Amino acid sequence: MIKVLDLLRFAPGLLLLATLSAPPGRPAQKQGGGPLLPRPGLLQTLFKSQQGLVTDYFWIMMMNRIGIAVRPDQYRDVYDYAELVTDLDPKFRQAYLYGGITIPVHLGREKYANTAESTRLLRKGLQHLPDNEQIAFQLAYNLMFFDKNYKEAADIIQELSKRPDAPPWYSALATRLYAQSGDFDNSLSLSMALRDGAQDEETREFYAHRVEEIRQERILRDLDAAIQHYKAREGHLPDGLAALVTSGDLPRIPEDPLGGKLFLGEDGRAYSDAVKFRMELIQDERDENGERLVPKPRVTTHDESQP
Repeated sequence: MIKVLDLLRFAPGLLLLATLSAPPGRPAQKQGGGPLLPRPGLLQTLFKSQQGLVTDYFWIMMMNRIGIAVRPDQYRDVYDYAELVTDLDPKFRQAYLYGGITIPVHLGREKYANTAESTRLLRKGLQHLPDNEQIAFQLAYNLMFFDKNYKEAADIIQELSKRPDAPPWYSALATRLYAQSGDFDNSLSLSMALRDGAQDEETREFYAHRVEEIRQERILRDLDAAIQHYKAREGHLPDGLAALVTSGDLPRIPEDPLGGKLFLGEDGRAYSDAVKFRMELIQDERDENGERLVPKPRVTTHDESQP
């Protein structure tokens, strides 16, 4: 039985916890928004010998907030609970994952709320649990999908690919992310190493093709820059790539490493007819089936292959 003296000793703390903690309904709000929650240091002082119980209590409260949240600000409240739970127990893996995954809210038209809070929580998780693959991959997902920080995402995925049980597509994803970030040197070096170290012909062919894809994307990026330079000077897009040679923005139209014909798309970017898509992960323009739309060639009055 719990002694009366123990009850008396913990009564002030229990009362404070009940007062400052949100009940299952709408939580009390602090000035500036967000639920009013006790400070971690206060809880650690008052409940020094009951840390596990207190952590579990706020974990249950966090799950409750996830269950009843319907608005972006209510999902944002989940972040405060996750912060408190992981301050009390920095090794609480589920709090990082559940919070990181559920906090972001899609607002429509490729816009999201609470992404910074989600990424911040996952970074905290990776700091305290550096070997956790799930947290690392979710952070990489946030970085590539929400933040467009492809270089850091590639670094994380590349580290994950070194694990003995890592799936082979980790390395393939890392090469694509490096290319999308514009870090072509890293992307090429990694792809060449994977090509040369391949143990089977299929893998070797895949990375040999990836090397040429990366080289192609580098050329297309250079063409994009020339197109934008022309547009900034002339006030309109060129009729085609050949116009960039005539204007002096290009010395010549480069050859496509994949053997295709390069052309100027209706969106003002360069493309190749040798591939369906450019070497990119995310693009907002999609058709009714969710497929990315590839712009049609810009109408020209002359053969682009002949400057």
